[in-house]
Amino acid sequence: MGTENLMSEARPADLELAQRAASGDDGAWREIYTATRERLFALLSYHIGNREEALDVLQETYVGAVRNIGNYRGDGPLEAWLAGIALRRARDWKRRLLGRFKQTDTLEGDLEQPLPQTDPEQRLRLRQALRDLPERQRGAVLLHVWMGYSFREVGEMLGCSEATARVHAHRGREALRGLLADSPNEPLTPRFQEQKS
Repeated sequence: MGTENLMSEARPADLELAQRAASGDDGAWREIYTATRERLFALLSYHIGNREEALDVLQETYVGAVRNIGNYRGDGPLEAWLAGIALRRARDWKRRLLGRFKQTDTLEGDLEQPLPQTDPEQRLRLRQALRDLPERQRGAVLLHVWMGYSFREVGEMLGCSEATARVHAHRGREALRGLLADSPNEPLTPRFQEQKS
């Protein structure tokens, strides 16, 4: 069973864990936090581009989850449900930031977890290319390619249909290819090349 299949299947353990958390079980919340914090933080870091802001948005994500855990129905992995909250919180953060500064430049920041390449220059180019993508394309590429979610799950997290999620991911990968094609000696990393799902 591949990584994507593991990510796509709803697990009864997730629903049981969410029900325990909804009933006020602190141990369940610790399990949820421990199991999801690193990947959600990495997703937010790549999406926002600033580690400190990603930590703030991650905290807002868990506050939102505490308030809404009773809405989780077990239709997909609990982490996917949390990733959807995280992306909505990141979108809210971006709106607040743009409202404050009236600019669209992304903030500089370091990423705690490395991107898929090992070459620092290539990693920097990919990070910059990801920042240049429109928000939904960046989200679709990161969620599907990097985190391994199905297009159905990506669509749910982005608030669009599965087909639209496929389009966002495809256009995002194409844009990345174009942005990264400037240097012929730096090929696009295989993880970001066209995938069939």
